[in-house]
Amino acid sequence: MPTDDLCPIPTVNTGKPEISMAPLVDIVFLLLIFFMVTTVFPENDGLLIEKPDSENAAALDNEHLVIKIDQQGIAYMDERPVTTDDIIRLLKIELANKSQPAVTIHADRRATTESLIDVIDAAKAGGAKQLGIATDEKRD
Repeated sequence: MPTDDLCPIPTVNTGKPEISMAPLVDIVFLLLIFFMVTTVFPENDGLLIEKPDSENAAALDNEHLVIKIDQQGIAYMDERPVTTDDIIRLLKIELANKSQPAVTIHADRRATTESLIDVIDAAKAGGAKQLGIATDEKRD
């Protein structure tokens, strides 16, 4: 007597085999959240200025306007290139409403001294009473 007749093996019809997509979607969302939380976005001011180092750098307390000078000597205000005449005109308008008209110049370390002096002269002609040149802290 054959053994298949004594103990028949039941057959279960579970349908067509398939891979469930629900756990995959969960994992994708977890990875997305992980990368969103751990990603550090740099502060991008639009213009990369490499400031010179100083041992005696101090933080400014009051509100001030910023003029940036890139390594080619081009001055920028509000991310727009400006000439010395533009600096004088814009500072006269913006500093008229301020009680302490302060201007900070962010000059690239490779900018020429001539371009820095031109911006300083234009800022003073525009009404800046306090001028500062931004530096980074000196590292050993």
